[in-house]
Amino acid sequence: MSHLYIIATPIGNMEDITLRASRILKNEVDLIFCEDTRQTRKLLNHLGINLPLISLHSHSPESKILHAINELKKGSTVAYLTDAGTPGISDPGSRLVREAVKNNYAVTPLPGPSALTAALSISGFPEKEVIFTGFLSKKEGKRINELKALAEFEGLLVIYESPHRIIKMLHAINEVFPDKEILIAREITKIHEEFIRGTAHEILSMDPPFTQKGEFTLVIRNKKARS
Repeated sequence: MSHLYIIATPIGNMEDITLRASRILKNEVDLIFCEDTRQTRKLLNHLGINLPLISLHSHSPESKILHAINELKKGSTVAYLTDAGTPGISDPGSRLVREAVKNNYAVTPLPGPSALTAALSISGFPEKEVIFTGFLSKKEGKRINELKALAEFEGLLVIYESPHRIIKMLHAINEVFPDKEILIAREITKIHEEFIRGTAHEILSMDPPFTQKGEFTLVIRNKKARS
């Protein structure tokens, strides 16, 4: 029976792939749609699995989604994997899931690694209300406006950022959230994993400065003072 599996993959450390994900990839899946075939091939080689791979990323045309649905119509068991983390969070996985559901195919999540939940789990911030933004705008003015809109929300804000814009992001956070606690998680689960804590001003003033390489996940604790 046709089935779509949404499979979380390691965000750095290959050992974080789950036993269940490995078993289903080995024994049930016929082909994989993935964000980058080169990255997914590395994971499959690590697991000793050889399956056909088809690219499906954020810039893929709608025809790629239809290709996956047609494979399900043929009776194939299909998996979707991103380069790292849980599909459907910050990638085209949600488009594929919507089409599969619309066509009445079973969709099953195989949970696992996620930079979002990993950063929250070690933040030490007790608030339960969370907004996940993914990547904010590359344009400075628009990024500031996005942060100002987020400032209306009381809780935890989780933002992804690249090494090329992390300093600009911190300056923007310092402008909008000058006294708020921040956790920066860098290269989660990888060899150079690093966690940096403090206000944006404190982090920008670090000597020596933190390393501006790798992937960054920021958690802002937007806790408002009580009158």
